[in-house]
Amino acid sequence: MELDANAALAETELAEDIVVANNDVDCEQLEEYDDELAEEVLMIDNVMLATLSAIEMITEKPLLEDAIIELDELIELIEVDMQGFTCDVEKRDQLLYLFYQQLGFSGDWRKWLELDSVLLHKVISSRNGVPLSLGTVFMYFAEHFEVDVTGILFPGQFVLRFGSEQDGTYVDPADGQVLSRHKLQVLLRGIEGNHALLSDDDLLEASNEMHYLRLLQVLKAALIRDEHFSYALRSIDLILELEPDEPYEIRDRGFLLQQLDCKKLASEDFSYFIEQCPDDPLTRVLKPQIEELAAAVDTIH
Repeated sequence: MELDANAALAETELAEDIVVANNDVDCEQLEEYDDELAEEVLMIDNVMLATLSAIEMITEKPLLEDAIIELDELIELIEVDMQGFTCDVEKRDQLLYLFYQQLGFSGDWRKWLELDSVLLHKVISSRNGVPLSLGTVFMYFAEHFEVDVTGILFPGQFVLRFGSEQDGTYVDPADGQVLSRHKLQVLLRGIEGNHALLSDDDLLEASNEMHYLRLLQVLKAALIRDEHFSYALRSIDLILELEPDEPYEIRDRGFLLQQLDCKKLASEDFSYFIEQCPDDPLTRVLKPQIEELAAAVDTIH
């Protein structure tokens, strides 16, 4: 199961090279966040490159070039072993074997709450991550070796599909194992309850935009969990470039602005959320806070 920004998740230690001054924020500048950089990411027609570029902007670390070099080196390690296969099924099985067995990519569930399991450049280096990040790396390899694979935003879990929607083979990106319809049904019931029934709507192909959004949302959740609010705020700004009116993202932005002592801006976001989602249970908690926040003086750093 992927990380959820609204779930209560255990605190974990942030990687040593990711350091955030949580309150080093100018609230006036937040109203005019760097839209040009966000648009630059969205112009990249490749989920891996777009996400690495986004992480580079969020963390303000020059990591994209090194990550691509490391990816190319990993591909070179298995290049010879991928030669000579012409059948789609043989190419698929060989790449799965090389990726998970020879290169050793895996999804250790004990590390799924760690930020390093979400950050793609860290996943490339450690070869360990959550299913979504591992699936993203695998799809990058598959594109290079011309293996037809599709990402599926299955409820609570990213899944790989080889072949068509009608007779495709589904694979768990955490370990490369095939997921039968029965296993998919069990996963679905674990997320939605015992009465949930697997349908075609649960197995729809993810566009590049949907895939990229899910990666940003999972990253946002990990950053919020570790209380790295400035970085999480940048993640939301990138998400809102694609979904500018999404009330739950705006609600989360309000939460982050509140943590960063930008109270007036937080009150505006909470007000928008209440207006758009009046029946959400959280509105009862937010309503009493709005007037108090609106009257507060924002902190300018």
